[in-house]
Amino acid sequence: MVDSTPLIPASQHKKQGHRVLCCCDSRKAVIMINLVALAFYIAAIVINALNGTLSNDVVSIIFMCITILFYFTVICSAIQFHRCAVIVAIIWMLFTIVWNIVSLIMNRDEIQKTENPQATIISVVIVLIIQAFVIYAEGVYVHEVGKGIMSRETHDREKYSCCCNV
Repeated sequence: MVDSTPLIPASQHKKQGHRVLCCCDSRKAVIMINLVALAFYIAAIVINALNGTLSNDVVSIIFMCITILFYFTVICSAIQFHRCAVIVAIIWMLFTIVWNIVSLIMNRDEIQKTENPQATIISVVIVLIIQAFVIYAEGVYVHEVGKGIMSRETHDREKYSCCCNV
């Protein structure tokens, strides 16, 4: 097959952006990872509400609701190729990571008095891992949008998925 544009270097048509977790482009990764994190947070609120553990923890409820709002905002921003809300969400995630670690340390005596202190520690570690994946995907996305690698115009060149062609 003959190249229809022989004067344009072939590298201009190849994907320039990063593959997040070797699976998909940064925009798709932000959308998918935030959807998974959103589902996790909603499930956590429902489970904690059913267990009755949210009744006296207003700060956790507020943090979870704000985080859920950020997940929605980031998904909408990624769909529209905007990065400002994603940057604010990264800052929020970094703040919540610090908050989770500090509150875990500050409440260690109370946690040890519970029936299952390991479950509390494991749940915080799971939240921290999810937040790390979210920050990673969002950071790559913000970088690529800022450099002009990922945009409406370049999305056809940049889109990539190992499992679906959405």
